[in-house]
Amino acid sequence: MSGSRHVLPGAAVLAVALLAGCQGGTDDGAGGDGVPVSVERLAEMADEVGPDGSGTCPLPYDFAKAASTAKITGEAGDGAAAGDDEPAATAENGYKAEKGAPFADNPGGLVSCWFHVGGQSVEVHLIAAEKPQPESLLAPVLVRVSGQDAQELNPYLRRTEKGEPGTPVLGTTGDYATVRVEPEGEGHAALLLTLGEPEGPGLGEDQLSALSRALYEQIS
Repeated sequence: MSGSRHVLPGAAVLAVALLAGCQGGTDDGAGGDGVPVSVERLAEMADEVGPDGSGTCPLPYDFAKAASTAKITGEAGDGAAAGDDEPAATAENGYKAEKGAPFADNPGGLVSCWFHVGGQSVEVHLIAAEKPQPESLLAPVLVRVSGQDAQELNPYLRRTEKGEPGTPVLGTTGDYATVRVEPEGEGHAALLLTLGEPEGPGLGEDQLSALSRALYEQIS
C-alpha cells in the first residue's frame, strides 16, 4: 500500500493502542522485547512520531525475526522496500482529536510502521479503542489496498469480529490480514498487516498469515 500517509481520512483515523502488555520473547525466537505498552503510552508514541512521520518505528517489532519465523526468504528489515519514500512510521494521537473526528468518541491512538522483505513492502498497523472492533476504523486503508468497496468489506469485518486472538483473518484479495489482540486492561485492539505493490514476487496468503502470527507473538 503506497501513499498511505496518516492522518487517516474520515472514519479511518482511528483509535489505537490499548495494547497494553507486550510480554517477553519465546524460546522459538518469535517473541518481542517485552516492552509494556498502554493506551496512554501508545498515544505518547504517536506524539513522538509526530505529524510528519518518523524514520524509526517506536514499537518493539523485530521484523526480520518474524519473517524468518514465517519462513519467508529475502532480506528483511525496517522501512519500506527500495524506491518507496514512505516514512518508516506514521501515527495519530486520538486524545487530541477535534470534535466530530473519529477519535473524539473513541479515544486512543494508531501507530503504523513500514517494513520490507525482499521487494515486498509491508505496513503494520497497531490500533486499539475503547469500543469493540477497532480494525473497522481502518476500512479506508483496506479499500485503498484491496480495491474493494466498503460494502465488499462488510463480510470480512464480520469475520474479524468473531476472530480469536492470535488467529490471523485473511482478506479475500490476499493483501491484508487482521489479528485480534487482547490488551491489558479494558479495551479492544488489533494488528493489521497490509501489503504494498511488490518489486518481483509478493507474499502468498500462507506467508502473510504466518508473518501476521509471528508479529502478534512479539507483542502479546
